[in-house]
Amino acid sequence: MRWGVTYSALLFNLVFTLEAFLVSRNLLTLLMCAPIHGVCALLCARDARFFDLTLLWGRTRLPSLLGTLRLWKASSYSPLVLDLPDARGFRKQLIAIPVNPVCNGARRC
Repeated sequence: MRWGVTYSALLFNLVFTLEAFLVSRNLLTLLMCAPIHGVCALLCARDARFFDLTLLWGRTRLPSLLGTLRLWKASSYSPLVLDLPDARGFRKQLIAIPVNPVCNGARRC
C-alpha cells in the first residue's frame, strides 16, 4: 500500500486521471487525482482488498453479465444455439449430421 491505498487503486487513479488529461488537454484536469485518491482511500479503509475483489469480479462475472447470464442464469463460456420449434412444430433450420465414409479394410479414412 502507498499513501493509504493499494497499488490497484493507484493504478486506477493514474489511468483515469491521465486519460482525462489526454482527452481534455488541460493541465487542471491533473488536479482530479486528489479527490479520486480520497475516494479510493475511503474505499480501502473499509476493505483493503476492495479493488482486488472488483478486478476479480470484472474478470469472472462481468463477461457473463454481458453475454449469457440472462439466458442461463449462470456464467458460461458460450450458450448453445437454441433452435426451438415454432407453433407448427418445425425448426428454423435443418440439422445436418456429417457422416464419415465407410472405410473398406483401411485403418485410416
